[in-house]
Amino acid sequence: QDLAWSADRRGPLDRFWMAPTHGRRFGGRTRWLYGLGLAAVATLAWVTRHEPRSWAPRALAAAAAPAAAPVATEATSKCQELQAEHMETVRSRIAGWEKASSEGRSVLRYGKQASQLLNRTLSSFDAAAREKLQNGCDVERQALEQQLQKQLYSIFLEQRSIVEQVLYTRLKKDLLRRMRRKKRELSVKEKLKLLHQAMADYDDQVAELCPFFVANPERDRAERRLSELQWGIADTPEGKEMKQRWKMDRLRRAPTRQSRDIAISLSPGMRLMLRPSGLGNFQLFSRRKVGPTNNPNEVAFGIHNDGKVIDVYNDQPHPPLIKFQPTIAIELSAS
Repeated sequence: QDLAWSADRRGPLDRFWMAPTHGRRFGGRTRWLYGLGLAAVATLAWVTRHEPRSWAPRALAAAAAPAAAPVATEATSKCQELQAEHMETVRSRIAGWEKASSEGRSVLRYGKQASQLLNRTLSSFDAAAREKLQNGCDVERQALEQQLQKQLYSIFLEQRSIVEQVLYTRLKKDLLRRMRRKKRELSVKEKLKLLHQAMADYDDQVAELCPFFVANPERDRAERRLSELQWGIADTPEGKEMKQRWKMDRLRRAPTRQSRDIAISLSPGMRLMLRPSGLGNFQLFSRRKVGPTNNPNEVAFGIHNDGKVIDVYNDQPHPPLIKFQPTIAIELSAS
């Protein structure tokens, strides 16, 4: 059995070379020709198994491949042309909005107009693509939508900035006007009330400017900027000027309140009198203030020749030659 299995595994050529002659005689040349014929038959069988039975399908496929490439390229080119045409139709409208935003002018109901422009352009593109091209232009449609949304979103940010700046200026004026009227810094409650009013106006105005595809209307940024203004209004140049003026007014009113008190001033002094002999027919008096100007002291000096006249006050026959008297002056003021 082992020998039979081994013989089956041998190829046609091996079996030919090893086959018995059964009494027939084959020369070397005959054996070689017979082997070449068997090799040709085996090669033809292998080619038949691994290659298509007919050469026609391959030839048709090779002829159709170059023709399909120009068709796909032509369809792509038409889609791009259609995209460019629709961008050109809205270019003037978008340019007008951009110019108004750069000049600081707001566009009335910009959100509604931008949404309608985007939807109308995409609908027109879809209708034109279905009419001219049966397969559609999905890639170009997506690119057109993204390009329009990018430009419209940029205009929305500029419009939103205009609203924020207007509310910033108005809130600053309101805060300063109330500070000027009350002649003091505003309380926290008063500042928050004005801030909430400004944010409510911001929400109402931005809602009209926001297209449907905008997810973030930048409310946090506006609230942060307005909040910094209302908390730091006293540190602005106008606020500092008000606080300085209030301080000067308080200083000017301060002396007026102090002058209403009662003031007492004591000024010590001295009097010196010479009374030589005589009948009192000569008199000389002199008075002088010395010391600080706000509280001066008085010194008086006098000469009276009444030495021979009886001193009635002291009950003496003659008055003393030198008489010294200390004095004190009392000044009382009230207003």
